Amino acid sequence: MRIKRVRIENYRCLRDVDIRFDDITTFIGPNGVGKSAVLRALDWFFNGTAQTLTEEDVWAGAERKQISVEVEFCDLTDVDRDALGKYAADDALTVLLRRRWENGVAKLSGHALAYPPFEEIRRIKGARAQLTGYKDLRDSHPELGLPGVSSAKAALEAMLAWEGQHRDRLDVTESPTDTHFFGFAGQAKMTGLFDYVFVSADLRAGEEGRDAKGSIIGRILDQAVDRSEAEEEIAALQIFVNANRESIQSKHFGDQLEALSDRLTQEIEQLTLGRSVQVTSLVPELRLPQAQFQVSIQDGSARTRIDQQGHGFQRALLVTALRVLAQSEVTENDRTIFLAIEEPELFQHPVQARAFAAVLRRLAGGTGHGLQIAYGTHSPYFLEAGSFGEVRRMTRAFAGRAPSVDMRSTTVDDVATRLGGVIDRVKVGKRLTSMCLANLPEALFGHAVILVEGTTDKGVLEGCGIRLDPLNRHGIVVANVGGKDNIALAHAVLTELGVPCYAVFDGDAHCKQSELEATRAKNRMLLGYLGGVPEDFPETKVYDDYAVVAEDLERYLRSEWQDWEDARRSLVGEGRGFDGKDEATYRQAAVEASTDPPAWLSDVISRVRDLCPDG
Repeated sequence: MRIKRVRIENYRCLRDVDIRFDDITTFIGPNGVGKSAVLRALDWFFNGTAQTLTEEDVWAGAERKQISVEVEFCDLTDVDRDALGKYAADDALTVLLRRRWENGVAKLSGHALAYPPFEEIRRIKGARAQLTGYKDLRDSHPELGLPGVSSAKAALEAMLAWEGQHRDRLDVTESPTDTHFFGFAGQAKMTGLFDYVFVSADLRAGEEGRDAKGSIIGRILDQAVDRSEAEEEIAALQIFVNANRESIQSKHFGDQLEALSDRLTQEIEQLTLGRSVQVTSLVPELRLPQAQFQVSIQDGSARTRIDQQGHGFQRALLVTALRVLAQSEVTENDRTIFLAIEEPELFQHPVQARAFAAVLRRLAGGTGHGLQIAYGTHSPYFLEAGSFGEVRRMTRAFAGRAPSVDMRSTTVDDVATRLGGVIDRVKVGKRLTSMCLANLPEALFGHAVILVEGTTDKGVLEGCGIRLDPLNRHGIVVANVGGKDNIALAHAVLTELGVPCYAVFDGDAHCKQSELEATRAKNRMLLGYLGGVPEDFPETKVYDDYAVVAEDLERYLRSEWQDWEDARRSLVGEGRGFDGKDEATYRQAAVEASTDPPAWLSDVISRVRDLCPDG
């Protein structure tokens, strides 16, 4: 069993989002946009109580103070169907469960095959009223052949048995479930089938690293260490100790207490007759604690507690422990573990973050459908070039005056459709995995992106941004896509994911004779895709969605911004830059030039700023 999709309504900033889940689902977007809200809403669905939420958790623009989280499960096994009963009856491919919160009360329901008149009785509040409803239905419809019963419990059992014998008369209805549907222990229906484990950004390793009931380390130790024989010996020791305590106390206190009893009895008889005083030895039962274990860290010659280690190590240890737990539970119990991690890159240096991402991906891919992972991240290390379809990009939006969320995802087919045939579908798939996302991870996190052909274009535009108005202040990323051929593909991917894009490219009017036909074709293709007029060699101009220089950027700069060229030469002469095409030198020359950039460059920066959500 695994999560196929989730719909969340009116939870915090999530007005109404419908999310498809994969083996790994990656949520990206700016701070405060709702990445963690998705994971926390699911944590409430699986592990929370009605008291977990308050009216402050309801979306600000909601007319009705109600929160709803709906989860659809797929890949059901026979074990799943047997445990879930009517919610996964017959050949059902999915199970749909919904949990609602309103006025401090939480209710869970599921789509099930049921006889509608029975569902009306099940919804009645109170056992006596349910029994009355059953008897009324039995009397008014004797053809149903319902048995006589004397309790609401027996009535519910009779209706369930009738439904099992009359499958052809059942309809799909939303049926209320019992309150013990989820949980890690006990008799909950989902116990042993599906566990949702939420690793919040503030999860404390010191607490989760103790051998305590419900902690991550405690659960690992319960599975990895067999305490049964030791506990039998401890129980026997407890009996032996308690028995010997009674013998010891009797030996040392028996005569003394008997004498004290006689004396007190003699004294009380001076005041009242017929009663005596008995002082006896009281031996409280001694309960020996369960065997416990301590986890510590050996660092060279020093041994420390977990909470005395650095935050990065603590975080790594927690996730490692979760990995061990997940592998153990999936392997031994044939269950699904869902790891939801808030900011997995937290406290990790880049090398460690990249290794962590690889471990998570390998873990999810190596257990079939036994493990699902979702995380909200700000790090490009947790994006995989070959799996951009798992990315869910979230941006801030408004519904009326209340903040809300817009969520985007895409697939290879979606990108190919947007490209409108300018790139073959097969080539789209190959180039996405080999080129596009290798150059775009940072761009996916931007508020707006300038797509350029190469590194020197990137350096010049970033330098102009630093000089005029820092691009990063507006969340603008300049992305080098590695050539004009790749601009349309990168543009399509980012646009599908809701990232505003602006393309800047060379017209290459003075290309070599041998490259004329290919250059013309590239220009016409790109202009057509961007919504411009296809032409062989466009003139230098800035448009709303793209800008082009007739020849190439270097020639334009030497012609229109001589001070940039002078600054570049000075950097090279002073040993602070490098001759030829060098990104860092081009960037610094744009910053240090004695005059501002020409209108074409200033206009590009202005147009891109207008694309940003903050305007």
